[in-house]
Amino acid sequence: MTTTLAPERESIPGWFHHGSKILELVEHHRPKVCVELGTWQGASAIPVALSVRRWGGTVACIDTWGGELDDDGGSVEGAPPLMLLGCARRMVDMGVGANVRLIPALTTEAAKYWTEPIDFLYIDADHGYEGVKADLHAWVPHVKPGGLILGDDYGNPYYKGVREAWDEFEFLNDLNFQKTEPNPAGVQLIYGVKP
Repeated sequence: MTTTLAPERESIPGWFHHGSKILELVEHHRPKVCVELGTWQGASAIPVALSVRRWGGTVACIDTWGGELDDDGGSVEGAPPLMLLGCARRMVDMGVGANVRLIPALTTEAAKYWTEPIDFLYIDADHGYEGVKADLHAWVPHVKPGGLILGDDYGNPYYKGVREAWDEFEFLNDLNFQKTEPNPAGVQLIYGVKP
């Protein structure tokens, strides 16, 4: 069974690169505890939440919602979460308010307090080398064996640090992630299952 989105989906600002592949992976693995790092306005979190709610799954969205980004696409520390209300409204409007948790925090700070084993981890927050590396090291230990680990913007020419951090993490941890075919902008989804 596949999930189709309501026509209102097109009104959600943001990106859902490789959305069909992500939803295919969700459908195949049927994760219950999902974490998305970097949500902005919910363009990727909403379709995932619509899918996983069918089997009682939840999506924890971690973002600062500050609206200010540094040169690497990461959130500026200390910025107030001015965009949080817009994201929450979209979640409710799309009918996923009950199975989504919005956590306004820096991703690495939130990782310190996370206690539940994760089935699905989607990394799309800070796009600099140091930020992606920090998210991988902070969050992958929370993923249970057999859980999905995914990342967006691999190969993005504007964010070269994304590829560098993922490649390094993959090599140092003797992992073998897969990558989708590049979209017209050269962006790929990187993904794999934690051994």
